[in-house]
Amino acid sequence: MAGKLFYAAIAAGIAFIVIGAASSIYTNVAVDVPLDNKVRPGASDIITPDMNVGNTASISVSGSRFNIKIEDPQRQVIKSETNATSFSYDLTAQKSGEYRMEILNTGDAELTITGHAQTKSSPLELSGALMLMITGIVVIGLGLRFRKN
Repeated sequence: MAGKLFYAAIAAGIAFIVIGAASSIYTNVAVDVPLDNKVRPGASDIITPDMNVGNTASISVSGSRFNIKIEDPQRQVIKSETNATSFSYDLTAQKSGEYRMEILNTGDAELTITGHAQTKSSPLELSGALMLMITGIVVIGLGLRFRKN
């Protein structure tokens, strides 16, 4: 019985460490997020992707009349249009941080927003991956207690 527990604990510990290591590598990869939405007349939509330098975003808006403003993390206006009926813009982040895309539907028909943005992963993802690796080490340590002498 002790031999089976030893092998099971070692296998589980190794699996935790491998999954944790793979997850920690993934936390440095930009995540592509869709920006697709509909905005009814008189309503607005605010999109705030948190981007690293070099990440990209692409947004297209069509439908009714609208105002759109895109700002960098320091709230400097990158692009702004009023009373537009069609809009398309490709953004490459020059600064790291939260960008702001605000769309206000000033017309009488629904707006269609399409696009995507590459965003940073959450800092919690890295801590979760590291905790999984630590759990693997602890499980291996406990498994060694069941080793046959």
